[in-house]
Amino acid sequence: MKDLIRRRLVYVEADQAMIDVVRTMRDENISSVLVLNKERLVSGIVTERDIVQKFTLIEGQSKMSAKVAAFMTRPVQCARLSHLDEDVRELFFQKRLRHFPVTVDSLHENDILGMLTVTDMSGAYLRSSKLRMQEKDKKQNEPLVVIAREEKSRTHYKALFEALRYLPIAGLDKSKLIKQAVDYAYPLVFDIHGIPFDEIKQDIVRLKEHKGVFIILSSQASLVEPLRKVLNQDQQFVALKPLDISYLLSLLASIQKAESKDKTRSEAS
Repeated sequence: MKDLIRRRLVYVEADQAMIDVVRTMRDENISSVLVLNKERLVSGIVTERDIVQKFTLIEGQSKMSAKVAAFMTRPVQCARLSHLDEDVRELFFQKRLRHFPVTVDSLHENDILGMLTVTDMSGAYLRSSKLRMQEKDKKQNEPLVVIAREEKSRTHYKALFEALRYLPIAGLDKSKLIKQAVDYAYPLVFDIHGIPFDEIKQDIVRLKEHKGVFIILSSQASLVEPLRKVLNQDQQFVALKPLDISYLLSLLASIQKAESKDKTRSEAS
């Protein structure tokens, strides 16, 4: 993971205009900038997500005068170089962060080594997965159940998971698909968009019997946290649509890890 750290950093100050920061990120082709205070300590971070969620809500004329301080995320969560793997896992899975400034000691500018992003890790994961696939003989794809009410969504998910070497099982019979996933512990991707909430509650009760990994996708941000509190097992996930490919890859990695553990337990018994 240390090899993925990007050493080139861009710093801004809290009183700078956001419009200049946006232009800098565009011109430098970067997804985040760090904010320094007068003591040269990193006091905040501005990411693409901040711009999408906050900056784009401002009226056009006001964008010209908006300041970084009003939109940056703070305090900054850093990953320690000496504990990089565990810090990144905690920041990503528990706090849902996707940009990790890496420090060798403090938040001072001189101690910030570089930036690690989920995109960097996803790219490395894809490259390593491709190499592993090239080294192995042809292997039968693993089944994965896909539930989505809209045909367009089902088609999209099927194409995506086929590209990731899964064998998607999809259709209109939601009850049958849930039963199949539960009976065979197949990984399950469940897009609840367009499904009445009463039905969703019934489906979740049935999914409590699921021994494998399942991912629930919602387009309503208000449902994500309540669902996460209900589905709090290690192999149960809730994600907000549109599904970020980097987050998806991390979930798939969890699926593979879980399958590996199950295989090891089975062989041991």
